[in-house]
Amino acid sequence: MDGGDGADSGVPDAGGVEPGPIDAIIAAMPEGSWKELPNTQMADVCPQPYSSYPCEAVMIAWSGGAYDSLRDRLVVWGGGHDDSPYNNVFTFDLASMMWKRWTELPSGMTGNSVTPVMRDKRVESCGLYPSVTSLDIPDAGLGSTGYVRSELCEDTSIRSQLDVQQPRSAHTYGNIAFSEATGRFYVLGSVGTYPSGQTGSQLVLGFDFATARWVRGANNPVIDYGASAADARGHLWYIGSRKLHEYDPVADTWTAHAPNGEGYYYAGAAVDTKRNVLALVREGATVSTYALSAPGKTHATVATTGLSSPVGGAPGLAYSPVLDRFVAYPGGRRLAILDLQTGKWVEVTGTGDDPGPPASNGTYGRFRYSPARNVFVVANSTRRNVFIWKPPTVAP
Repeated sequence: MDGGDGADSGVPDAGGVEPGPIDAIIAAMPEGSWKELPNTQMADVCPQPYSSYPCEAVMIAWSGGAYDSLRDRLVVWGGGHDDSPYNNVFTFDLASMMWKRWTELPSGMTGNSVTPVMRDKRVESCGLYPSVTSLDIPDAGLGSTGYVRSELCEDTSIRSQLDVQQPRSAHTYGNIAFSEATGRFYVLGSVGTYPSGQTGSQLVLGFDFATARWVRGANNPVIDYGASAADARGHLWYIGSRKLHEYDPVADTWTAHAPNGEGYYYAGAAVDTKRNVLALVREGATVSTYALSAPGKTHATVATTGLSSPVGGAPGLAYSPVLDRFVAYPGGRRLAILDLQTGKWVEVTGTGDDPGPPASNGTYGRFRYSPARNVFVVANSTRRNVFIWKPPTVAP
């Protein structure tokens, strides 16, 4: 569905970068400038009847995004707690400059109403919305806090009452990612789930764009407010509970690495694909790194210079192989460009249009790099247009 009602369920989408109206816009942009893309509000494709806050909360409620680099588009999925029950997959196609809603809400849920069973908090720990109109769950299956014990989520008596095609809305933080190895968008476990927001789920689901369906993956070993990024092979690196975890989406296996480093509650994450180094940034005065090619996935904390003020508040972070730099986005026209080898930031203020303030609870993965077109894309609000930034040819 592009800018209207309904979703294109089952429509093949094999991938590939197509030319489009964006190309002339990028060609006309001066280096170092921002450009507002007209008529690109995600709210236009939110479920109907339109309800402004739940739609807006898909971005502002501690939610991030991922980038489908095979098809050159931003993927947004979020909401959660009592902010938004919306569990739709949204994409912004850079070539056409159009949003699309790929999935629909559960039966009985609309853009501004939910059925009572969808608010039944007991199955939040299973990460899925119910497929029934009322849940039959014995009290013995509940933990002390009133949620289904996680190990029972796999029990047939519970699983048969849930819909694997309806993942439960959640605050995403950095718990979502895209893998080029499978061409799928992944939810790597959930926290802040709808409606209570007081539990989480280890459930991993990959959205397959070719079939417009969710595919079950191996459970994440942890439930945490994490950060994640993909490497050049399409392996997904997840940092939670002060430990680095590696997900191979082709083999569908998780590997836990050494328990070092720190927690990343509000971090931007990206991988230097030339050196295979994962970097995580919060305030920017220090950068946490993992040498992914090292046998021990060595962790280090790099002290940096060059910032006039922090880039905190869950900044966007992306790596450009053309600049060979990490780029952090704290909001407005400001960007900070990091040479990790020297530990030096260079701050720049983009010319042109002003993207405005970031979402109140952080940008996370809604600031991304398009390798196909060598621009950065950011979406700050469902009721504001998408912006792109064209970097200089040579890093400052």
